[in-house]
Amino acid sequence: MSSSTPRSLEVELDALGPTALRKASSDAGAMFAADVSGAAPGMIDPLPMVVTASDWEHLAGGLVQRARLMDALYADLYGPRTVFGSDVAPTAQLLNDPAYLRTAVGIPARGSHSLFALTCTVGRAADGEWKVIRDEIDVPHGAGAALEMRRVLSRCAPGLYRSTELRRLHPFFDRIRAALDHRGRTDGGAGRAVVLMGQEENPLRAFDHHWFANLLGAPVVSATDLRTGAGSLTLRVPGVQADPAEAVDTLIRLAPSGQVDPLDLGPTPLRGVTGLVEAARNGDVEVLNPLGAGLLENPALRSALPDLCRQMLHEDLVLRSASEENGTAWSPVLSLDPSGAVEPVERPVTLQLMVLAGHDGYEVLPGGVATTVDDAPPAVKDVWVLVPESDSAGAAAPASPTTVSRSVLPAYPAMTRSIGSDLFWFGRYLERVDLTARLLRTMLDTTNDLGSERGSSARTALSVLLRAITDVTTTFPGFHRIDLQDAEEVHTEIASLLTAVDRPGSLAQSFSALAHTTRTLRDLVSDDIWPVIARMRARIRSLSRMESQPLEPALTDIIDGCLTLSGAVTDSMPRNIGWDLTETGRRIERTLGLLALLRASLGHRRPGASEARITQAVAVITESGASYRRYYHAAVQPELLLELLLADATLPRSLAFQLERLGAGLDRLPEPPPSPELRAPLSALRTRVGGWTPRDLLRPVGDPADDAPTVLLDEASSAISSLRELAGALEDVYFRPTESTAPWGFDDV
Repeated sequence: MSSSTPRSLEVELDALGPTALRKASSDAGAMFAADVSGAAPGMIDPLPMVVTASDWEHLAGGLVQRARLMDALYADLYGPRTVFGSDVAPTAQLLNDPAYLRTAVGIPARGSHSLFALTCTVGRAADGEWKVIRDEIDVPHGAGAALEMRRVLSRCAPGLYRSTELRRLHPFFDRIRAALDHRGRTDGGAGRAVVLMGQEENPLRAFDHHWFANLLGAPVVSATDLRTGAGSLTLRVPGVQADPAEAVDTLIRLAPSGQVDPLDLGPTPLRGVTGLVEAARNGDVEVLNPLGAGLLENPALRSALPDLCRQMLHEDLVLRSASEENGTAWSPVLSLDPSGAVEPVERPVTLQLMVLAGHDGYEVLPGGVATTVDDAPPAVKDVWVLVPESDSAGAAAPASPTTVSRSVLPAYPAMTRSIGSDLFWFGRYLERVDLTARLLRTMLDTTNDLGSERGSSARTALSVLLRAITDVTTTFPGFHRIDLQDAEEVHTEIASLLTAVDRPGSLAQSFSALAHTTRTLRDLVSDDIWPVIARMRARIRSLSRMESQPLEPALTDIIDGCLTLSGAVTDSMPRNIGWDLTETGRRIERTLGLLALLRASLGHRRPGASEARITQAVAVITESGASYRRYYHAAVQPELLLELLLADATLPRSLAFQLERLGAGLDRLPEPPPSPELRAPLSALRTRVGGWTPRDLLRPVGDPADDAPTVLLDEASSAISSLRELAGALEDVYFRPTESTAPWGFDDV
């Protein structure tokens, strides 16, 4: 064991044994992947990287000094630029760096610091000296990953965390959050902060940024959620024009500097915020980290930092930069053997740590992520900072929160248009995945039930159900094109509906879209949904490998996942506009699905035996069988089932239930004057549905022969058109900005 390993931790490690540690590693990796929606950056090693209190005091002090130096450098490079008059700074390299944004020169800072955050990767050399390997300042990261590492390992190996007194992470963010709020209220601001994210393709980095925003208590926004005018920055709120009350005081920038303003900084694929530089220059909004901070990552600065530190801070640099020419041998720590052997081994590691600006200066997050740096497959570890024995109570206790006195609760933070759109589509895709899985499972159950029958009624019922799947999922031509008596063709189409992620309307594509919307909603939904999403993803992926296995259990698991997601959202989401938009999306999609199902299954007359089987399948898909039996005490009949599905407002999958909830949700949306674009389609839909009677809907049009179309066919189509008009109008009113910027600047530039 290392000399820095506490005796209590050694005892707990011995008690756990290698088998339990391996299991904790496997469980933590699965939990991490589920939460992040992507693989961990390496094997998660439950053996922590332990930093003693004395070592941490030296390391943290050096990192704070480095933050102060970088802050002073930024203030000079984007201010008086005195460093260019000395022989110390690498003037030519800095002036030629594309990261040096001249348009950002002279932008004022609030408070005593320009920089808000930086990420440092450090290592301990064989001689015990800490060295800085890399500084990341333009888009810092690491806080979310550190919290997630601590969370999953404390759940998978709780005994380790109970054994040792270490510095906790959340009190640190309590202090930073309070300092950020105070900073935003300077000069009479309201303290509203938002986080602007870039187009991050890395799932771990995107997760990290969302988690960081959550810890800061600031909503994540996209560039299209913001607008500038009269020198200020405001939020685009769903359904209403930007209001001065929604002015943004602080923009926490987690997108590259050069991508945030196409007007002053040039073309950008991010669709940046036109006029942001001017708004920052006016002082009405502060951008953190400030624009152009990436200049501080210039490699030429690394060797000049010791001299610059003496020139600007009048101090010797505590933490030197690691040599880039000669590979440094980093100190090893106890780790699981990457080959799978029982006994732990020593492996060299580096640490990723984050420094943030607080009330009284910079502070270092007392923890982070350690990564092995040898030739074996990488492993990642939690970084433990021990509490000084002489001050354990004070150091470990949570920081006292800033006292807040209110007579009433504050208003809930404003909802942006992009988040509102994601919530709306989350509700729609959740219903779409659920209905698609139910359709396919019921079709397979019916095939199992009727497959051995040779009569025409069974074949007719199966044909109707197969084509109904195509009609409801809109995956045309689908089952309408193939020979339904050809088992191989049917199997190929089913496989495509299950697994073709590039086919709109397939189960895999709908789930992929559902999972995509959840990534932007991390601060709005329960953390408990991520394991559910991961299990559903794994189940859908497994469908492509189930050639000779029954599909019904997998589809049942997906339906169970949808029910779990629905329950988690219902129990955890605040009842605000976000909830109303999610509910509205769900009700629109469920109504569309129900109408399409009824049109496809009952839109034509069938022989009596076939119609009975089709109607029974519809009762299963809509979960109305139990209610039907309690109401009618008879075999399922089309007219009676239609009556139940149209008129029973107590049945969660009935049309009456959907329209009632849809109307109530629209009434709560923030649109002071009733919008005719929204009200007209809903009013037309209610009027049309109000005039329906089951008997009339099932009446044949023209010749009452078998397969003759019924009145329901056209009526359902008209109702679907009204509903789609409503959905389009809702998106126009609440989500689409009144003007947009092309990816490369204004269209007319």
